[in-house]
Amino acid sequence: MRRALRWIIAGVLACGSVLQAVPVTALAFSPDGTALVNTGDRALEVRSAKDAAVQRRIECPLAKVTTLAFSPDGHWLAAGGGEPGLRGEAVLLSWPDGVLKHRFGNQEDLVTSISFDTASRRLVTASADHSAKVWSLPESGAPSESFTLTGHSAAVLAAAFSPGNGDVVTASADRSLKVWSAAEGKLQRSLGQHTEAVYALAFRPSATGPATCASAGDDRTVRIWQPEIGRMVRIIRNHDGPVLALAWSPDGRQLFSAGQEGIIRRINGDSDTIEQQWRSGPDWIYALAVSPDGGTLATGDWSGGVKLHPLK
Repeated sequence: MRRALRWIIAGVLACGSVLQAVPVTALAFSPDGTALVNTGDRALEVRSAKDAAVQRRIECPLAKVTTLAFSPDGHWLAAGGGEPGLRGEAVLLSWPDGVLKHRFGNQEDLVTSISFDTASRRLVTASADHSAKVWSLPESGAPSESFTLTGHSAAVLAAAFSPGNGDVVTASADRSLKVWSAAEGKLQRSLGQHTEAVYALAFRPSATGPATCASAGDDRTVRIWQPEIGRMVRIIRNHDGPVLALAWSPDGRQLFSAGQEGIIRRINGDSDTIEQQWRSGPDWIYALAVSPDGGTLATGDWSGGVKLHPLK
């Protein structure tokens, strides 16, 4: 639990220090692969997808920016954050111009995670206030709240829509994953096999059969699930520190993990085999993203650094 709380407030502490840059807690490639965007100090940084050079900054009205996501159709860039212990909010910006269109949200603590559904018509925001909210995105007008997902006993640190039936999966510092009906917001099932806080959640793309997701956290494991039927498929061990970030390759054949160790691991998408590992640097890695063509892995770390790692 202590590590979970450090994860949430890490960027806040950094903002108050003249010696420490703001940690990069989230990053994502644009759907067309031309840009890489990461969280910054009251801003989003837009970088070259080729060399990670900062090309521009998009100012963000949130006191702290913790998370971001692109809509799959490439029309929207969403970011979340807020003020720790006071409120959580999100913003919706048009892409690629980065113009602020909507500011929304009324959660009682930081928004820690934000994610779109595959149709780009809904998004989910997770919060340190132990809840998550599902929002509808009309063709015109502001996002409207569909329902609030309550039931976790600690901060919700990740949330995502299933690419299958559109259910929502949340992951929490209370050591559990929960599966919710996105149609009505009802709890379908709880998955409690993690033994410590769960930080990261990622659905496998381009997969046939039941939807599959990976989760990871403080117990130094990565776990693979079929959340629609409540089945844990396998556990990937051999991590020597908390795992804070996950990312699948676009073809779903490989899963990448990273965290406190500063080591990136390439995991076979169909087994528990760690095929390769290498050190990115001495700092904790908070964020991972794979380019749409599968050729580059991006990392964001505690020092505020963004690095590109060729995969081909």
